[in-house]
Amino acid sequence: MQLDADKRLCAAAGGAGRYFADAAGLANDDVSGLQSAIVAVCNREVERIGSSQRLEVTVTRTADRIEVVVIRRATDGIGADSEEQGMIAGVDRVQHEIRAEMAITRLTKYVGEQAFAG
Repeated sequence: MQLDADKRLCAAAGGAGRYFADAAGLANDDVSGLQSAIVAVCNREVERIGSSQRLEVTVTRTADRIEVVVIRRATDGIGADSEEQGMIAGVDRVQHEIRAEMAITRLTKYVGEQAFAG
């Protein structure tokens, strides 16, 4: 989905993640945690883009995980620095990179046996 630079739209991305997590059979705390993480990342990225830019948000479910990819133009040079590499509550893995002037944040929540492997 593509989101305009409006924080109110971040709830839609969180809702999509919530649906995928619920359908995967995750516990309520994990479902809410993933939803909150997605909304928080989208809000942060909306603050970094201009009013004429958009976020691209993709939520994907595979057999062992839910992945959320948030992409924006990297006009501020922020996205892959050490400060950005910290964990985000509600997900199991966070990856940041800048590729072809695009800042990419990938959130991964493991489901099934992977979720318990840590």
